[in-house]
Amino acid sequence: MLKKIKTVTFAVITVITSLFVTDLAIHAAAVFFPRINDLVSVAPKYVPDPKLGHRPNPAHPEHDANGFRNPRVPASAEVTVLGDSQTYGTGVRAEQAWPRVLESSSGRSVYSLAFGGWGPSQSLLLWDEAIALQPEIVVATVYAGNDLYDTYQSVYPRNLLPELRSDNPEMLEKITSADTSGSLNKRVSKAYRSGKKRSSRFRRWRKSIKQWFIDHSMIYGLFWRTGYELSQIREKRRDEEEKWRKAKSRAEKRPEFAQTFTNGGLRTVFTSQLRLAVLDLDDPLVREGQRLAYEVIARLQTAANAADIRFVVLLIPTKEFVFAQQAKSLAAPDYHALIRNEQQFWRETGAFLESRGIEYVDALPALRSRLDSGPQPYEVSDDGHPNVHGHQAIAEAVQAYLDEFR
Repeated sequence: MLKKIKTVTFAVITVITSLFVTDLAIHAAAVFFPRINDLVSVAPKYVPDPKLGHRPNPAHPEHDANGFRNPRVPASAEVTVLGDSQTYGTGVRAEQAWPRVLESSSGRSVYSLAFGGWGPSQSLLLWDEAIALQPEIVVATVYAGNDLYDTYQSVYPRNLLPELRSDNPEMLEKITSADTSGSLNKRVSKAYRSGKKRSSRFRRWRKSIKQWFIDHSMIYGLFWRTGYELSQIREKRRDEEEKWRKAKSRAEKRPEFAQTFTNGGLRTVFTSQLRLAVLDLDDPLVREGQRLAYEVIARLQTAANAADIRFVVLLIPTKEFVFAQQAKSLAAPDYHALIRNEQQFWRETGAFLESRGIEYVDALPALRSRLDSGPQPYEVSDDGHPNVHGHQAIAEAVQAYLDEFR
């Protein structure tokens, strides 16, 4: 037994020593060959930003010098696009995101200033960067899936645009009461976790250990970069059947948070509880987020008019809403409540835009048309982002509108 312990201990010490020596060797080589730093640096997709909350990282492999997901930073662009992960292209390759597809199919130069976790607030904060490229057109997106919640969070808890806060005493009282109870945040957090509980102490511990390796170990960076590249290859090779088996298995383990849907050749997983939590029009915080989102759009329009730039709003629906006609018989109360809320939200949004004379493109018809004709515009998993076919449909809708109304 003692001999076995010594053997294991020796093996562990040998491995640790080898890794340490290798790390030192990589550090030494990087002094003479700086390119090594780029290859082995750990580059998360985003970094903290005092103005935006967080910002895409310029060091990430898919980002340009400004941190955005474009091949490069051009001297100018005919169209600049503001948005969130639906526009950034989460789940698809950079060249498959709809701004890139629009550029290749329309012949217009298009520059995307979009990133996940953002909302209309960030669009307003990024206005100067968007017009620095001297665009003729600025497209700002509104996503029903979480923009109202994100806008509320940006203005109130994160204090990014405090000047937009309500001065209505009655509304402020409702907001304070709802915010103090934390009911909305609890529902959203629970739905995001899909019922899984993980201690905050564990998260902090894991994060601190990971950060130490990021800051001190080049070999960790090498492993990270290798894993990143392999993940890109694996994702390309995964077939639909494998994706569906895994998605269906996960959904069946948490029926309260996810609903599997099949109808003929269509199949996917809905996350109705999460989408309903952030689009609950009976919640005063969501309603305040809606007011704030409309105020942001109005300010963007005013800024565009002052700069003599054409301003267009792109409306992006949730996956659940795109499937609404096919999923009428789905036995899920949260799903149908979400559909009712989203119908109302889009009616109110259309009325607001028309009252202001703001141009807008509704992506819903194009996405539903693609759903009817196939292949479906969303993954079979619980991912709510458009897949490559969804991005193509959105790009076609935007191009058709811009071509028709020049």
